[in-house]
Amino acid sequence: MNFILSNLAFIIIPFVYMTLVFIGKYIVKFEWQFIVFALVLSLIIYFVGGQFLEWTVFSGQFSFALFLLVILPGIFKRGNSFRSVIDPVRGDIAIYGFIYLLPHSLSNLDKALSGFNTSGIVASLLMVPLVITSFKRIHAKMKTASWVMLHKLSYVAYVAIYIHTGFDVWLNPFQIYVKMYSWPVHVITIIYIVLKFRLYFLKIRSILSTT
Repeated sequence: MNFILSNLAFIIIPFVYMTLVFIGKYIVKFEWQFIVFALVLSLIIYFVGGQFLEWTVFSGQFSFALFLLVILPGIFKRGNSFRSVIDPVRGDIAIYGFIYLLPHSLSNLDKALSGFNTSGIVASLLMVPLVITSFKRIHAKMKTASWVMLHKLSYVAYVAIYIHTGFDVWLNPFQIYVKMYSWPVHVITIIYIVLKFRLYFLKIRSILSTT
């Protein structure tokens, strides 16, 4: 049971993905309504609580699932069936991930400030400019090059998330341990890096073959 709860994000992902298949177009059409709904729901969750919410939202597993859905399309070519579902709402998913992270962040803030798993705070702070510029209206007002450069910061944020989900870290005195039951996080991270580099080298080879 502890193994399942520690890796609940990987179980949540297929359900979120199937939801996006059916309501993705409505998320695009009613962007602000969905965002306001998510914010209100996140605040209600924080004050109401409950065992199921402890497992999913307060644990950070639901947000982790959303953030994984944001980054996973990066290992697929454009036009891929998986990307065709995620890409139109990718920015929205990032915003929801941040919003539903609030109960987790607020309920663990005292631990983070005391030096335990502070990587979560680092990841949250790095996400603030990324989330703000994920709003379509703000994105549209930015130069493409500036937006792309800023969102390279997401890789740093995901490194912080990886550390946060895969390790227990104390800052004073400094100690680091691999989290129990976290091996799926490490396996997925390795697979992602390998496939990301593979896609990168395929692009380089394609460019060189046309010159």
